[in-house]
Amino acid sequence: MLRKVDRLLRGTAVLYAFPTWADFAAFLGTGYVDAAFIDPMVESGVDWGDRLQRLDSWQRHRLILYTTLTPELASVLLCLGRAGIREVVFNRLDDGPQRLTEALALTGVRVINEWCPY
Repeated sequence: MLRKVDRLLRGTAVLYAFPTWADFAAFLGTGYVDAAFIDPMVESGVDWGDRLQRLDSWQRHRLILYTTLTPELASVLLCLGRAGIREVVFNRLDDGPQRLTEALALTGVRVINEWCPY
């Protein structure tokens, strides 16, 4: 999944990967983040509602879920939706360059590539 986003950005933005939410949250505290793709299934047993409520609304607006569709994901999606997450991209289902560009555009990020109609 990371490679798809990296190819889409083609060096136009700095891309970071974090193995845990704690690492990501610490990075958010260091400055402004244009957009962030998160996979809520990387860490199990997480209270996503609590984690997301700690973020400012502008930070939640810039989060894009990028995950694999599984039965276990259903309850997580409900919780994240209640917390304000609106963009979801499913690995191997709708994660082509055009859809990833659209998801980024909805967070306010403009990606200039052949898929970008803006």
